[in-house]
Amino acid sequence: MAYNKMPDWGGLPALAKKYFIKGADWQAKQSPWISVEEQLPEENENIIIMCKHGAIFNGTYCNGVWFCMDGYINDIYKDSPIYTSMGSIPPLWEPVAWMPIPSFNEILEANKDVLERIKEKGD
Repeated sequence: MAYNKMPDWGGLPALAKKYFIKGADWQAKQSPWISVEEQLPEENENIIIMCKHGAIFNGTYCNGVWFCMDGYINDIYKDSPIYTSMGSIPPLWEPVAWMPIPSFNEILEANKDVLERIKEKGD
């Protein structure tokens, strides 16, 4: 093999492919969501739950049951929101991912650039 020619994988040089794969691996680790297939939360841990149809809410997992807690649901009889302290998540909703609830400092750190722009604008 000539030294002035890099191997080719579909038009992508080997070095570029290597760093593309490293970048993709890095990006995959950036999501705070944890698949329920990979890992379940600790029992009774206060978490954020995402269901397969897109609903996201505060909840917990206990004895194989997912619970939604501290929120409002729509009262179909009065067509108005009512407060609920905790209820099991319907099986059809099927939780697919969860994440720990971030601390206030983690939220501030994640939004530091937004806060800096607001500060610069004087808003």
